[in-house]
Amino acid sequence: MTVTIDAKHLADTHTFAALRPETVQAIAEQAGVSQLHDGVQLFAASEPYKQAIYIIYTGEMEMLRADGSVRRQGPGAILGLSNYLDQEAYTSTVTSLGDSTVLELSDATLGRLETEHPDLSTTLNRIISNRLRNRSRLRHRISGSLGKPVSSVMKAPLISCVETDSLRSAFTRMQHGNIGSLGVLDSDGHLLGVLTYASLAKALLEHPATADQPIDTAILETPVKVPAGLPLWQADELQINKHLKYLIVVDGNQPLGIISKADILRAFSVQRSILLTDIREADSVEKLKQLHDELPGAVREIWESHRRATQAVRVISELHLALQRRCAELTEARRVAEGRGQAPRAFTLLIMGSGGRGEMLLGPDQDNGIIIEDQAGPLRTEESQWFESFSEELNLNLDRIGYPLCPGDIMARNPRFRKTSRQWREQISYLVEHPNEKAARWSSIVFDFAPLVGDAQLSESLRYFLLEKIKHKPRILEFMAEQDAEGRPALGFFNRLVTAEDELRKGKIDLKRNGLRIVCDAARIFSLAEGISAGNTLDRLNALVRQGVLDIELVASVSLAFEEILDLLLAHQLGQLEHGQEVNNLLDPETLSAEVRSTLRMAMRAIKRFQDVLQGRFGREAL
Repeated sequence: MTVTIDAKHLADTHTFAALRPETVQAIAEQAGVSQLHDGVQLFAASEPYKQAIYIIYTGEMEMLRADGSVRRQGPGAILGLSNYLDQEAYTSTVTSLGDSTVLELSDATLGRLETEHPDLSTTLNRIISNRLRNRSRLRHRISGSLGKPVSSVMKAPLISCVETDSLRSAFTRMQHGNIGSLGVLDSDGHLLGVLTYASLAKALLEHPATADQPIDTAILETPVKVPAGLPLWQADELQINKHLKYLIVVDGNQPLGIISKADILRAFSVQRSILLTDIREADSVEKLKQLHDELPGAVREIWESHRRATQAVRVISELHLALQRRCAELTEARRVAEGRGQAPRAFTLLIMGSGGRGEMLLGPDQDNGIIIEDQAGPLRTEESQWFESFSEELNLNLDRIGYPLCPGDIMARNPRFRKTSRQWREQISYLVEHPNEKAARWSSIVFDFAPLVGDAQLSESLRYFLLEKIKHKPRILEFMAEQDAEGRPALGFFNRLVTAEDELRKGKIDLKRNGLRIVCDAARIFSLAEGISAGNTLDRLNALVRQGVLDIELVASVSLAFEEILDLLLAHQLGQLEHGQEVNNLLDPETLSAEVRSTLRMAMRAIKRFQDVLQGRFGREAL
């Protein structure tokens, strides 16, 4: 019997309600149709993936999961989607309950529909991000500062009033307490809600109410309440996911205090503050080397005390940058003490590459340069000699501390990276106007820069020049995208994790080259194209969402993938250091559990989808 598929029937289901009518119509028209009788299996656990997903059109199906749990699925449910994303064998058995009708979309058809209908791609990106979020290992490992209960850092008691107080008295209390919100209690001391300046103004201006009327005249905000024993990392996650400024800490329904994002930040910044103080007060290069050697122990505490790897890496980068900044200050101070004089002109020392993005992990080498002010004209010979000798000493001192000399010689002692403002602008102009593969490789490091010491305005002026230049001459982005394509996510046929085959890396995955770097490259290219000045990868991605350049669900999925791989790499490098091994980016996937390998495949899948978006816009065929 032929079954007529009505797109409206699909559109009325929860799964497809958010899709555009033309997208649902295309699915209905291009799907195959199967009718199953009671007890017939659609697929079984351990059975190889059939290269298709299924949508329940009518009827009901039972899903028996590997853990023994049973779930019923009705019209609109998508079955086999996890397998489409990771191409693995089925882990559940799905059986028809009574007669049912099922739509089938092959992988090839689904891929084509994603391209033709971006809203379908958005839906799948949302599913990827949800799967990554649910599978994330991070929540199982939190200890240290973020393992403490919220009651340990909350502000207590909660500043509050009772519902019968006047709006005037509430306003006075908020002013005297220098706070923007006030808890409102009933006669039994239970929390009714929160009065804010915004709700107070609305009550007085829109209703209108008089200042002497009771607080219940105003519309109170419903607070998010958390128990006193909730770990800080869970409070942090709650605030981030729900975009909350604060949480109310309660015992039952009795308010105990309030906790804000700033309170959580302070909770894990104590050790960082001690380290930063030691670094800033170091009086010799030898002392800095000692502090650098102590860094691995601090890094483990930082890693274990942060909810997200990117948060930990920002703190680790801050410590690296503080060490290098203090080294530059001591190098210049020693020159002055020896009678060789201060810098003859204003300058800024640049940190480039991962340092410029604030994404330094363990064992970084040097990537730095110098911009010299040139409003007074070309450098005199003695001025050039001062900067040349300073740069040589600085790079050697950084090497003594623990930051090896850059194998590619991207350092201030190299005249190519020690230039006046005009010379830097000329070099950037030439690269942008005459793009090639070599220029793209150079740009992937140098275009991520930030001021380390000196006149930061020189750095910001150069950044503005760079963005304006690319705005009018964007072709170099094509070459940068081509270079990015040389590093592919570590996925092969059927989404298997692919390891290297050369002798040095055999059986290993390069988590940086075949994972993190792809995301960094894509974020950089999109940001340069849109004139975004942010340097950090996640900051760039979020800015691209705000400007409407990238889909929010795509960015959510790739950000979670970035977090997952960064966390794996950080754990890997810490383990190497603690076993006296040389730090690298190469991970043997066989050392991971099956669950983590599955999550890594999902992360690589998300990165591949992001790389496909990049190549679709900036690849040679696209341009």
